[in-house]
This record gives sequence, structure tokens and C-alpha cells, in this order.
Amino acid sequence: MSDTDAMMMKDVANRLRAARSAAIFTHQRPDPDALGSQAALALMLGKAGVGRVVVVNWEPVSGPYAFLQEGVETVTFTPEWAARAADFDTFVVVDTCAYQQMEPGAALLRTAHDKVVAIDHHVSFDPIGPMILRDPKAAACVEILTELAHAMDVALDAAIAARLFSGLVADTGWFRFDSVTPRTHRVAAELVAAGAEPARLYERLQQNETAPKLTLMARALSGITLAAAGQVALLVVTQRDFAETGASASQTEDIVNLALMVGTVEVAGLVTEMPDGRVRVSLRSKHAVDVNAVCRQFGGGGHAKAAGCRMDGPPEAAREKMIAAVVAALGTVR
Repeated sequence: MSDTDAMMMKDVANRLRAARSAAIFTHQRPDPDALGSQAALALMLGKAGVGRVVVVNWEPVSGPYAFLQEGVETVTFTPEWAARAADFDTFVVVDTCAYQQMEPGAALLRTAHDKVVAIDHHVSFDPIGPMILRDPKAAACVEILTELAHAMDVALDAAIAARLFSGLVADTGWFRFDSVTPRTHRVAAELVAAGAEPARLYERLQQNETAPKLTLMARALSGITLAAAGQVALLVVTQRDFAETGASASQTEDIVNLALMVGTVEVAGLVTEMPDGRVRVSLRSKHAVDVNAVCRQFGGGGHAKAAGCRMDGPPEAAREKMIAAVVAALGTVR
């Protein structure tokens, strides 16, 4: 960690310890890194003596990841709640620094800019607050939060460790992605020593889905589109698929990774139709293609090997535009 990063870590730790009340936000369609970061930080702030801490969700959290937010106070964002949010002296944003990923509350967060503290590990970001603790070298946001706990003099316990470990394994694919570093394994060891139970968490995170999720996966795979001699694979999920399978939008998590099983595939993508007719695109890269750069062409972003964006529909047209953009990116790395 550089001297500048160490100073920001210390400044953020002091700022959070001095808070009287805090509301913790993350991106829409939160994954375990986002949900675990919110809950772990809420527990950390409680141990640090912050009077009131609330986790703010864009919609109620359900499904296999709901357990991550048990034991913390949560609210669902509404205009009515936003009108009362001025009572909080601190807004914390974790696992994102992009207004686009928090569209329902973007106006509130812009207005409250001076109250915002952001903690993130993504490459792309907006200047959403005066204090941004951002480390793109971290494999997950929870990796930063584990180190922040030390800076805040907050002892890790089993409840905090379970949330942090869940985010760590989710964002690293259970330590198989090349974002994993010795630092990642040191953090994992510390969290297990503090009470995280890997076997139990694997069951809850990876073996706790519903039958409609399997049917949705089958639908997506049945319509796979391969391009560039099999180097690009895109899957599509429509609103009709959700209606006919009974699966929810949150159950698209990890479907994009299925196409990476094909040996020739360098970039996989999932195009998901949203209720308003627009689409959400998730891209994953195996090797050299920078999908963050691809998604930035459409107003999105993320990591070099995992990124997303939103596009106009219909899904088939968005798929073709994205294939063209990915094929063009492939041409630059040959």
C-alpha cells in the first residue's frame, strides 16, 4: 500500500469512527461482495460506536444471498425514505463509485456529495464524494474492508468474518480468478481464523438455488450465439423467459460464466432484458480483452475482465451491437 493509500485508509477510518449515523449503499443487483460489504461495514460501525447504521437496498434482498444481511438494520430505498435521509450525517457507498449503478438514488447522492464516503475496487469511477478509498488491485471490496477494520481498531468476529469471506470468494470465483494475490489469501486466512466457515458458506452461496434458476440457465444456453470462430459467446435472457420459468432477475447471477466453459471462448456475455425494454449486459473475459473498455463505449464499466453496461433494446439488437464491439476489441489484442 502506498503512502497516499495508507493516508486515505486512515482518513476514512477516522471519518467513519466520528460518524453519528450512517446509511450504507451499494450498486443495483448486488452480489455477495456488495451485500457482504454493506453488512460487514454496518457491524463494524456498530462496534465502533456509531449511533445508528442502516443498510439501504434498492429492492428487498431475497434468495440465497439474503442471509448476508441478517442481523443488520435494512431499509428499501423509496422517495419517501430519501426525503428523510438528510438526518444521516454520513452516506457510505461500497463496491461501486458509479452513479449509473445506483440510478434510483443518484440524485440524492449527488445532493449529499459532501457526506459521501466511498470504498471500492473497480477501475471505473465517478467522483461521488470527497473521500474515496479505492484500490483496483484488491480482488474484492471486502478485501479493503478487512484492512479498514484494522485501521478502525475494530476486532473481527465470526459475524463480520462470514460476510467478508462470502464477498471474497464470490468475487474471486472461490480463488480461481487471476485477480487473486497473496494478499487475498492472507485476508482469507485471517477471516477463517476469525470464525468464517468455508464449507458452510459454500453450501449457502453455491448450493442453495431453486429449480426455476436451472430452467432459466437452460433457456439461456439453448439460444447461445457464437461469433469470431467461437471466441465470443453471448447469451440472452428475456422477460418472457422470466415469466415462463418463474425465475427472478436476481437469478441471472453467474449465468454469464457458463459460456466460458467452451475452450475457444475468450469473451462471454449475458444480455438481460429489463421490464422497461432496455437491456443489461454483463461481460467476462478469459485473457487479454479489456471488457471494461468495451462497456465504457456504452456508458458502463467495471474491471478489465468483468464489466457491464446498459443498452437500448430489443435484446437481439443489443446482442449484435455488443458482439461487434467485442470482436473489434479482439482485433486489437491479436
